[in-house]
Amino acid sequence: MSSSTRPFVDRKPADGCSAVSRPSKNNRQEPHEALKSGNHEIDPSDLPEGTPHRPASATEGVSLRDEAVVVRTENGYRIPVEHANAEQIEAGDVIARPWYAVLNEWREWLNSPLYQAGHIEFENGLGEIGRARIENSYMESYSSRYYARLKDLERGVRRRFGKSNVTTVMLTTTATNENAAGGFRCPGDHMREIAGGWDTARKQLPHILEGYDYVYARVWEPHQSGYGHQHIAVFVEDPDEDLTAEQFEPFMRSYVENAAGAGWKAHRPSGDSVSVNHDVENIGSYISEYLGIFGDEPLDRPITEQMFYATCWATKTRRLDFSNDAQEIISGEEFRRETGLRPEDRGTAGNDANGDSGESEPTEAVVDPENQEVLQPGEEIDTVDPADDWSVRALCAVPSRTPEYSDPVSGGVGSTEIDGLSGVDPPKWVD
Repeated sequence: MSSSTRPFVDRKPADGCSAVSRPSKNNRQEPHEALKSGNHEIDPSDLPEGTPHRPASATEGVSLRDEAVVVRTENGYRIPVEHANAEQIEAGDVIARPWYAVLNEWREWLNSPLYQAGHIEFENGLGEIGRARIENSYMESYSSRYYARLKDLERGVRRRFGKSNVTTVMLTTTATNENAAGGFRCPGDHMREIAGGWDTARKQLPHILEGYDYVYARVWEPHQSGYGHQHIAVFVEDPDEDLTAEQFEPFMRSYVENAAGAGWKAHRPSGDSVSVNHDVENIGSYISEYLGIFGDEPLDRPITEQMFYATCWATKTRRLDFSNDAQEIISGEEFRRETGLRPEDRGTAGNDANGDSGESEPTEAVVDPENQEVLQPGEEIDTVDPADDWSVRALCAVPSRTPEYSDPVSGGVGSTEIDGLSGVDPPKWVD
């Protein structure tokens, strides 16, 4: 393989990498350049050389969205899995579609009437109708939801740890996009390799941070190649600012030992893989920069960024996730903001002087004035205002003044396990 087509080991994020694949001669396009949303169908030559025909995954038993899977029949035909019958699936090979085809499916999904003009229609107890636009996590309009959750985490962490006591540790995990055969990795398998290394390495955090209170958020970010890497932002109560990057060496060693393409050289704490910051002022903005939630609409973003999104979509990978403790903090802040109460004020439970939870119950039965039913001690009168009692009525597209209705129970994400392709994508161990 010549040096011009040899896969490169991509270590830098999309906005900071100078190494890019050479664009094709036909329909030449720089990797920084976006495909405009009016051009829904892309050609394999629009992707960096060597990547368009890589299967989304080659690992047996991996589950992908149905749109990313085909059945290869005995006579060589390839049938979308949702159009294949049981006999064809049983007799044929269930395989992943190539990266460019998955990207086209993702683009078509974003351009569908569901997201271009789709609404959820609600109806309340008075027969009044309301509609809300249907969104997905790839739409730019969804950014405010992500950012609101990140700001809730920021407020909750500072409230819990103390405003000046928070140390932010950023752990970055990646892997080479070159396989042992000298070709490009299948993007879904590359992503799962990184995720598998994290699943093992995270078990080191309770040992490293023993005696500290901490939570974390996990973020996927694209490289300029279209492949992904992962950041784990750990927020620690560290009033004395004792934490150092070297303390996270066990985490990185565990990750490297369990992710073939990782390599110790790229994950030494003394390098760029671990950063410890004692003075991050805006935690929400800090994480959102890695997430890349603000900017152009997804179909106007660079083609390699769209390749990454399509991989996340096909593998059903969340680009932002939180630890259980972080999720509890976010939920508590949402409750506080929406009600003006503290989370511990929820319901009728209270705390006595010893910190034990107690129940406040009526001493006698109560009569519900609406239906004259006798309520037993501890039961509550249902005082829901019909005007506030909303339920989902239908899904509809509203391209003009007249809605076009769909079955309200239709939809959902179908997924299928693939048979795999032996020897197509052998992982490459990196020093």
